[in-house]
Amino acid sequence: METQEKKVKVKKETKQEIDNIFATLEKWKAKKDEVQKESQAEYEAKIQELESKKKDLQLRYDEIEGATEEKWNEISEAVSKSSEDFKKGFSKLQEAIS
Repeated sequence: METQEKKVKVKKETKQEIDNIFATLEKWKAKKDEVQKESQAEYEAKIQELESKKKDLQLRYDEIEGATEEKWNEISEAVSKSSEDFKKGFSKLQEAIS
């Protein structure tokens, strides 16, 4: 597969994953009122942590567009790592309300 085609494919897949992550974050934020009082502070702290990571993930994604070949792989790996961080964060949210 040609490098440009690969970039387009990965960018599209990454955008879908980011959209899913952001939608999931919004769902978790909406569940705040369902969290027991004693767990709300921890829940809110974890949401804030994910909001911070959300900004970083969006910035990384935006870098993909103009990235050189050398930087492109680095940015792609960083986006993948950020996605994994979100998944771990969502697991921690689940633990906070369990």
